[in-house]
Amino acid sequence: MLSSTPQPAPTTASRTRRRRTAAAAGVAAVGLVFASAPAATAAPASVVRDFYVDYGASYASGTATFTNRSVILDGTLHAVGCGRVIYGDSYAGPSISDYLGSGSSTPRCDGNWPFHVPVPADKPGGADRVLITLAAPDGSDAVWAFR
Repeated sequence: MLSSTPQPAPTTASRTRRRRTAAAAGVAAVGLVFASAPAATAAPASVVRDFYVDYGASYASGTATFTNRSVILDGTLHAVGCGRVIYGDSYAGPSISDYLGSGSSTPRCDGNWPFHVPVPADKPGGADRVLITLAAPDGSDAVWAFR
């Protein structure tokens, strides 16, 4: 029920108090929204490692780029003889059983050949190491690259 008694006009102090209360309530609401939002998980930054592996007179040198879900092997294969191939096997975890994936280059003969070998590492954060192998028909040698 409405009062028939006239109400006093709002003072400057009461208007300012209402504005401050409304502003504080708005800031608190925004704070609650940000506090309850899940934190964004940033993907680990790419890490680049140099490698060199040789077998007989053949060798491969290049970089292993570790990303969130793969390791990219880029470089040059110096092949002496035929059937020289670069393999990459990715791993994450403390043991050899933590294998993630493998990739290889095209077999090459006599000469210098560029290679680009994507090695899958389909696990959040990707691989923590890759075994890089230079293989030939009569044997192979390998080196590890670590994130």
